[in-house]
Amino acid sequence: MAESNERDIEERKQRVKKWLKDPYNLALIGILIVAFVIRLYYLFVTSGQPLWWDEAEYMSTAKHWAFGVPYDLNPQRPPLFQLIGTLLLLCGFSETLSKFVLVLIPSTFLIFAIYLLGNEMFGKKVGLISAFASSALWTYLFWTARFQPDFFSMSFQVLSLLFFWKLLKTDKTSYAVFAGIFAALGFYFKISALLVPLSMMVYALIKDNFKVFKDKKYWILLGSFIAAMVPFMIWQYLVFGNPVAFAPSYAGSGLREGWQLGWMTFNFFYNFPMWSFFILLLIGLCIALFKIVFSFDLIIKEKERRLDGELFSITVLLLVSSFYIFYIKGTIEDRWVFLIGPFIFYFSALGLLFVYERVKKYTRIIAVILVIALFIWFFYSQLTFTSLLVDNKKTSYQPIKDAALWIRDNSDSLDIIFSVSWTQTIYYSEKQTYTYSHLSEKNFTMFLLEHRPKYIMASILEPNHPDWLIRYERYQSGAGGIIMPYFNSSIIFMPQKQPYIDIKPIIDKANFSFTLVYPTKNIEGVFVYKIDYKGGFKI
Repeated sequence: MAESNERDIEERKQRVKKWLKDPYNLALIGILIVAFVIRLYYLFVTSGQPLWWDEAEYMSTAKHWAFGVPYDLNPQRPPLFQLIGTLLLLCGFSETLSKFVLVLIPSTFLIFAIYLLGNEMFGKKVGLISAFASSALWTYLFWTARFQPDFFSMSFQVLSLLFFWKLLKTDKTSYAVFAGIFAALGFYFKISALLVPLSMMVYALIKDNFKVFKDKKYWILLGSFIAAMVPFMIWQYLVFGNPVAFAPSYAGSGLREGWQLGWMTFNFFYNFPMWSFFILLLIGLCIALFKIVFSFDLIIKEKERRLDGELFSITVLLLVSSFYIFYIKGTIEDRWVFLIGPFIFYFSALGLLFVYERVKKYTRIIAVILVIALFIWFFYSQLTFTSLLVDNKKTSYQPIKDAALWIRDNSDSLDIIFSVSWTQTIYYSEKQTYTYSHLSEKNFTMFLLEHRPKYIMASILEPNHPDWLIRYERYQSGAGGIIMPYFNSSIIFMPQKQPYIDIKPIIDKANFSFTLVYPTKNIEGVFVYKIDYKGGFKI
């Protein structure tokens, strides 16, 4: 028995040594180390930065589950990211250390997953180039410094596509199971992960036509996905009374009528790779389209030709783009289209290899120098842009954070707060908070009398205030103003002059009066008023 164990250990050692002798594997290790170090740098640079709306929503849920902080759950947010955050808070993890576990580690793993999928579809060279480029992609780096579930979700999405591709090549049942489970796990972090099973379904129809309905491997994949989704549906039913409570927020019935189509989605095909790799992307796409168009008759006749990495990649890119252009519409954020990133770089890698092979025929040295120069240019442009973006956004909403912390330190546990920036206010103040962004002035008064908050926060940084409370003015003279009619206050900005600031310290109303209690020194755009109720009732 002991001899058998020793042989097994020795065999493992030999396999590891053999694996490490492969230069491609060493390159992969190097890429993952680089990706980790870059992300670690930006994590420390942004340590302590204020949380944005969505971040605070996720982490307020985690605080709600961990410490009982008052917070109403949003059915649009799947629970797994917040649940992991809850466990970290209960273990005493700091904000930075929690971000390391919740965001940095899955962001680094995503680079590995992108390599695996690229390697499976196109080979090691494409996998390595794509992973190397993804390791420095500005949008991945920027969001690695913020509490977002995208990287957990993306990692599972890419793994799901990986096992789906393996399934198409081998028909192994286990791959169907893994593809379904990972697709569901991606959804447990981000609802938009449903684009992955949708992409698989569309490509399966392209590859096997209507025979998909007779092929058991697809039914196994679907069954695995549904089985893995059952706990989520049960949770939605128990918490919100509806197993698909998340659906109305994405249904769009009338919500997006009149919105402009989201053509800006195509901007990210350039904004992600920037000039250095965008040209390579065009080359790779042109080569793929040329091959597909001129062999279209064979693709139609021969099923084997439909198992094509370029065709699959184009399918995913078109489906994701169409979803945001024609369904979501309006303004499209970069993190919403994370899924196009790997496929952009797969085509960029194909374009780079095409150029390299053509130049190599004449001179290998120039070909190598060209590749190195392209990567240096790419890394420089991506990291420069990331640093500028991170530095510019690092103090965003700092006044809201400071004001909410002041409220936390100057209120009792049962006090109620009114704030339009309610997710951040809850996270930092840890007090029951209601928003008033949707209220008319009359309903606002009724809401105050009903809930009797101790403080109300108004912020010129938050665009969702009702006009009767805060509005922005622009005058013909070139001056601009922030008017707060309800508080009889204003800030007027005049060209080449100091701003005129008229903030009333006490505002008297029929049923209550407001006393400005924050800021105590410099005005930074956020105002906290203490509310005193008339008729002998005081908070």
